[in-house]
Amino acid sequence: MNTDEKYDRFRKNRPIDIVNIGYLMFIFSIYTFRMHNKYFDITGTRASTFIYGTLIYVILIAAAFAIEYVMMKYYQPDGKFFFNDAKFYQKPEFWMVLFLVANVFAFLMSEDKAGSWTGETGRRFGLGMIIVLTLMIILLSKEAFVNEWLFVLIVLASATVFIIAYVQHFGMDPFELRIKIVAKQKEMFISSFGNINTYASFICVVLPMFVAAFIFSDKLWIRVVAAIITIMAGAAIIPAKSDNVYLGLGVAFIVLFYVTVLNKRLMEYMFSALLLFVGLEIMAILNSAFSGSRKHLNGIAEIVENPKIMFVLLMFVLLVTAAVLVFRKTNLEKYQDIQSWNSLLAFSLILAVSIVGVIAVGIKTKNSFFVFNDKWGTFRGYIWRRGVSLFKIASPMQKIFGYGNETIGELMRRNYYEEMVDITGKKYDNLHNELLQYLVTTGIFGLITYLGFVSSSFIYIGKRMKDNPVLIACLASGVAYFVQSLVNLNQPITTPYFFVVLATGIGYSRFLAERKDIE
Repeated sequence: MNTDEKYDRFRKNRPIDIVNIGYLMFIFSIYTFRMHNKYFDITGTRASTFIYGTLIYVILIAAAFAIEYVMMKYYQPDGKFFFNDAKFYQKPEFWMVLFLVANVFAFLMSEDKAGSWTGETGRRFGLGMIIVLTLMIILLSKEAFVNEWLFVLIVLASATVFIIAYVQHFGMDPFELRIKIVAKQKEMFISSFGNINTYASFICVVLPMFVAAFIFSDKLWIRVVAAIITIMAGAAIIPAKSDNVYLGLGVAFIVLFYVTVLNKRLMEYMFSALLLFVGLEIMAILNSAFSGSRKHLNGIAEIVENPKIMFVLLMFVLLVTAAVLVFRKTNLEKYQDIQSWNSLLAFSLILAVSIVGVIAVGIKTKNSFFVFNDKWGTFRGYIWRRGVSLFKIASPMQKIFGYGNETIGELMRRNYYEEMVDITGKKYDNLHNELLQYLVTTGIFGLITYLGFVSSSFIYIGKRMKDNPVLIACLASGVAYFVQSLVNLNQPITTPYFFVVLATGIGYSRFLAERKDIE
């Protein structure tokens, strides 16, 4: 029965919005910096922080949704509480639930049920973590409001992360985070994330957000803040000393290029690239002048930390940016017309030919980057080969459902321990490739459902983002993390950001669509 009282479905300060914003702020504050015994137990500490914080969120958001549902039943406003915007198999949460089911089957296959539940036998990514992630995705993707205060918090949190990394890179340790780390391992740990590769994955999460805000925001203050933090993020890349950050950001910038061209914002894109290279050059110069850490450098990182090479690259980007700016000022109509699908098709062909050419030259010249052996990628070649071997020797049921959550450590110990220690000098409990990790631990079923979640999330956000800076930021951030995960490992320190960012993009797009539908 309708009442005469006015009810605004999307009024300000709804309990749903307050809880969602509060949760996202928790993720980029307490979760980002929580430590117990510094780096020594950071994996377990960050896992428990995320799990308990998310469970509190689940309880609060469930209550908020219940309140909203009761109020809608009473006032009977226009619009529906359950907004159906896609077929069930197109919804990311459908695939996430299937991924959870795959993890349940993997748990049942495991010989160590306790370890597969908590993840203590690996990197704390057991069934318990997957259940919490699934609940979060279902609820946060229902509808998520994002405001400018969240952007400010992400900027402040990231700036703090970067500054800690800067000072550690130059030998200082004001918070004594490294004080008990053995000398040869000190420079493998950095900022509030522990391992340098994990820190690099955080950069992949946040930097595309700042670039998207700079390119697509209509508010000057946001663009100014985004420009400053982009420069800081560029400078923060070199202390990571990790190729995974260049891989993730490279693909994210390609995606942003396509989105930018389709929205006629090429000049803004070039300025964002220029800002990034300014940050890289600043750190390269400081690195040379003040003898920044050069231990554990390899691959692309060795090139980027060279100030002369970076200066040449910076000048190239500057010249291209200047040319685009002049072109825009002299012929605005042509500048806009050239940004089309035809141009992107030509770019795609050139990019494909260039990639094939680089690979061909690399293989022909036997460049170490293109010679795949056990030592490739800091022994990723070894662990990937053994991961494939584990899948090959698995039983038919294990191929379908996996050996069990977080069982790699035991499998490597049982099958390859002496060889592993002799060749790598390490003990692996993760395959350092999330897709291969899921294939072996959760089987073909797990890998397919995970890829279903990732692809459906990208498609869902991509189809609805248009020129919205929040949605573009979520897509670019998700892409960057996913690509770097192909050479990195899933863990509770940064992997949850990936799921949170995608859920936020899905939820925010639904929030906008529902509000527009009512209006």
